[in-house]
Amino acid sequence: MPETLPASSRNTRTFPGTRRLGPLMMVLGLLGSVGLSGCTLPGAGVGVSGDLKLLYAPFSLSNPPRYWQVHQPQGSNPAPLEWEDKDGRIALAARPGLGAFEIGRRTNVIVLASPFLSFDWQFNSAAQVGDVELVLGFRRQTQGSWTESDLGSGKPTMDQEVRIAVGQYSVRYGEWHREYFDLSTLYRRYWPDTAADEVRLVWIGLVSGQDHVASENSVTHLTHILLSR
Repeated sequence: MPETLPASSRNTRTFPGTRRLGPLMMVLGLLGSVGLSGCTLPGAGVGVSGDLKLLYAPFSLSNPPRYWQVHQPQGSNPAPLEWEDKDGRIALAARPGLGAFEIGRRTNVIVLASPFLSFDWQFNSAAQVGDVELVLGFRRQTQGSWTESDLGSGKPTMDQEVRIAVGQYSVRYGEWHREYFDLSTLYRRYWPDTAADEVRLVWIGLVSGQDHVASENSVTHLTHILLSR
């Protein structure tokens, strides 16, 4: 199977290793239906099948629930991040042209236990690839003193961060598209010397893209972010 576009390294003071990927152009893994295991996620929206559901239902962006963190400019109407009913789905409408934003959730998931992540997205006619980026934060299980049931608050310490440009270059605007990818394959590709059973996904976020200025009327809708095995 062809690989995704190569990533370029970007060093920061916070993360020893940060990788930036181009748009997801193909499926990296098949999404299974086996239940989630190897993690404890209080209030995470775990479905009857054991899958961890994110962005399936709206919550207050000004006062997010436990484990969530939201940053965006105040007083903008519309705001850079808002919930909308899009084609019968509850979706997060991201308008990076109205201001920088970050929304994310702490997790504590062993990569090998729930290696697949999927999400749905839709562009309007002004949106571009990379207006919004998906951020994945990884941490080695042996680093620090913490347990599965203690997720803490705020953005966690991460050993590695991956940023993935949301979108594809050849799409039909106004239609939903779905992406799937394999976290364990992704991690092994860029950090092959770390045993996968020692790695946890500790952060899933969405941020305004950093590589270009989004159009003011650009809208990327996102929904149904799902961790599964």
